Amino acid sequence: MRKVGTAAGIDLFAPVDAYFSYFNSPYVGHKQGTSIDIYPSHEEWGGPAYSPITGQVIRVKKMRMGKERNFPSDKTDFGIAIASEGSTDIVRILHCVPEVKEGTTVEVGQRLGFLLRSRYFNYWTGPHYHIEIMNAHNFKRASQSYPLNVELASVQQVPQESVSELECLVTRVTDDVMIGITANSPIARSGDLVGHAAYIGSDRRIGILDAGVPHYNHGGVLGLANTVEKSIVTAWNTDIGYAVGRLDSRRPFKRGEPFQLTFEDEIIRGVSCFAFTKKQTVKGSPPVIMIPQQYGGFSGKFAEGDVGVLSFKRLNDIVKE
Repeated sequence: MRKVGTAAGIDLFAPVDAYFSYFNSPYVGHKQGTSIDIYPSHEEWGGPAYSPITGQVIRVKKMRMGKERNFPSDKTDFGIAIASEGSTDIVRILHCVPEVKEGTTVEVGQRLGFLLRSRYFNYWTGPHYHIEIMNAHNFKRASQSYPLNVELASVQQVPQESVSELECLVTRVTDDVMIGITANSPIARSGDLVGHAAYIGSDRRIGILDAGVPHYNHGGVLGLANTVEKSIVTAWNTDIGYAVGRLDSRRPFKRGEPFQLTFEDEIIRGVSCFAFTKKQTVKGSPPVIMIPQQYGGFSGKFAEGDVGVLSFKRLNDIVKE
């Protein structure tokens, strides 16, 4: 297991081959840097979720969801609260159908249940479970989770020229997303983690991009030392936002001026970027996860084995063409 954050003296752990995100979500905990989403390497709805701590299950709550989505989803979600012995603080886990009961003691890494497809998600959201730390009295209040302290290794850059066009080989197409691999996206490494590179400030300090670009209005850059507030954040030769605040080895940012992504002249909604492990890479490069404009938008247009160009263009540049 890998330590992925600490708060209130509680360490959180995730499987070493899981990829994860602190910021690639629209919800409040991911804007505030208090939550983490764990994406197990099995990448399957109904696949197992694992306990991030050792402790006792003190609460299991079933939550009825809202109206049906335009993609397959479950009618209910669950919240699971686990507390270390003698603590009034809990770890809350969401999006997992529990196979454990209240009063059960679990060990870190133990299977808790299986992943569900929540109606909190959008169609491009992959199988994951959400974890955060809070006081037990605030079990229902995501805005009250504690800020995480995250220690990531110093980021290293794999020497590559920054580009605004990526030639991608399509490896998978679903109604939700399209996955490509590319050899020319600049990448950054933090220990055994790897991701698409983002740069902050005029001195181009590099980190791992953790964001939904540009479909979410915030994101983060992982593995950085101190940076100046409101420094410009760039990726793929494109200004994607500006840094705000300071969070340990992470730097949150807000989305900046609008830009457009296309794959072979097909306008797409965005790309999803995470802290990946070796399990998800191909020849050392992280996947390019592309999101269609609407559910099913890539089906019938692209197929495994296609090669195309993903382009990043500022809207004011498009007007000039």
